[in-house]
Amino acid sequence: MKKIALILLCIYNFSYAVEYDEIEAEMLAVSCTSCHGINEETQSVAPVLAGMPKDSLYEILLNYKNGKKTGTMMKEHVKDYTDEQLEQIAYFFSNIEKD
Repeated sequence: MKKIALILLCIYNFSYAVEYDEIEAEMLAVSCTSCHGINEETQSVAPVLAGMPKDSLYEILLNYKNGKKTGTMMKEHVKDYTDEQLEQIAYFFSNIEKD
């Protein structure tokens, strides 16, 4: 029974690694908005992140940070963020409704 409880606790912790902090997330994401904009307002070739599913964006950011995804300047942008900060950024953009 203890093993089952421990397994469930681990699963819960992996599913919700970081509690969303709206203010921290917005502060962390401000540098992203210069290229990616908010609500499809960017004139850049950078993809719009607003409304993107949190888990998908978080995985992409981690892949850039860990060198699994290359080809853009994103590796340099994400290298100094912690995984928790990247998750906050992913939360921020996932909570923006697309126009």
